[in-house]
Amino acid sequence: MVQIAFLTLFLGLTSGRQPVALTVQGPVATVELVLDGAAVVRIKGPSWRTKLDFGTALEPHELIARALDDKGLEVGRARQVLNLPRPPAEVEILLENNAQGTPAGARLTWRSLTGEKPAAVSLLLDGQPVVLDGNAHAALPPVDLEVSHILSAEVRFGAAVVARKDIGFGGRWGDEVSTELTAVPVRLRPGKILPTAAALQGWVLTDGKPVPVAAVEEGPAQLLIVRDNEARLALEAYDRQRAGKSLQAGVSERLRFQLTLGKDDQIRFVWPSAKSFTGQDVPAELFDASRDYTGKDGGLLWLLGRSLPQTDKTDQRLADATAVAGLQALAGNRPRAVLLVLGYNAKDASRYDAGAVRHYLESVRVPLIIWALDKASLAAMAWGGAEDISSLPKLESTFKKLDDELAWQRILWVEGSHLPAAISLSPAAAEVMELVR
Repeated sequence: MVQIAFLTLFLGLTSGRQPVALTVQGPVATVELVLDGAAVVRIKGPSWRTKLDFGTALEPHELIARALDDKGLEVGRARQVLNLPRPPAEVEILLENNAQGTPAGARLTWRSLTGEKPAAVSLLLDGQPVVLDGNAHAALPPVDLEVSHILSAEVRFGAAVVARKDIGFGGRWGDEVSTELTAVPVRLRPGKILPTAAALQGWVLTDGKPVPVAAVEEGPAQLLIVRDNEARLALEAYDRQRAGKSLQAGVSERLRFQLTLGKDDQIRFVWPSAKSFTGQDVPAELFDASRDYTGKDGGLLWLLGRSLPQTDKTDQRLADATAVAGLQALAGNRPRAVLLVLGYNAKDASRYDAGAVRHYLESVRVPLIIWALDKASLAAMAWGGAEDISSLPKLESTFKKLDDELAWQRILWVEGSHLPAAISLSPAAAEVMELVR
């Protein structure tokens, strides 16, 4: 039996030249790596390692490893997607066969985004514990291969981060346990009403072919915000100005809840500073985020002007944080947008430039909205356009546009796992809605 799995798991945003490592079991002569449908390199064991160039642009990728025998025939494959939402940790189970071709052992490999060591590792065979040694290897007891068996691995990195993997072997595995679904964000055209899922059949296409629509979902929406540290004081002043009081006065409880999004819509702040971690193969960074706020906590202006955690403005990475916010918005599978708020002289020490991040958010269908206190600033112009919030009336007007953007979005759930670039709409669908960009 042939098994192939990626040891290098790309859990964060990825571009440029990166190492790729695999583990291979069984009679495999070469492994062919296929990036976005094109074969790019063939590698041979025993190390099964190479480097791959993912290009300078931030965009979704599909990476497939094809295990080939000595005749060049495919005998196994592994797949992972890059720059799309993934769990903060993953685990793989690698079965090992004896001379008779019967599963006799299992080895676990894992990776967390922080590179931290796991707090606990466990393996179950049909619900019963299997002993793992110090190298995360287990000898499996003899089993009847005429019967189906489930092998389950769980790796805990803390209370909030758990990686789990379940595989089956033996018996007959003809029925799927669950169906993969892809969330497709659409925006209704003015005056149009979205039909039911049954009436939408044939409206959504993948690679030009109709794909079944499983369900339609409406809200609540999610807004991810990256705020330039310099902008906070000006926004706080707007908040007090709205209350009709001096800059030293507080804001009334009633005014706290003005400029509020939908009742259940959520707002999350992504801080423009990163913490670096050394992973197993690929360095990783984490941008901290706030908890999710709703209208019960306060309106958008009130939240923007609060004393949320600050970072030295010379070290802030606005573009990088905006890309991460887009990834988080995409992971939510809900109506969404990313809001970037720029001050008068925003400093940005990002690794990615504004154009690359804007392109990335467009490619994963997350709307990017930019507010700037100085629309003519270099920072605002680098993003290719921004909404002017240089006065309170202008900010109130831009808020209405933001609110409308989220209110008119819907989510179509289609069957299968598809990259955003593969999705399109039929002519009939285009009369009612458009894909979100």
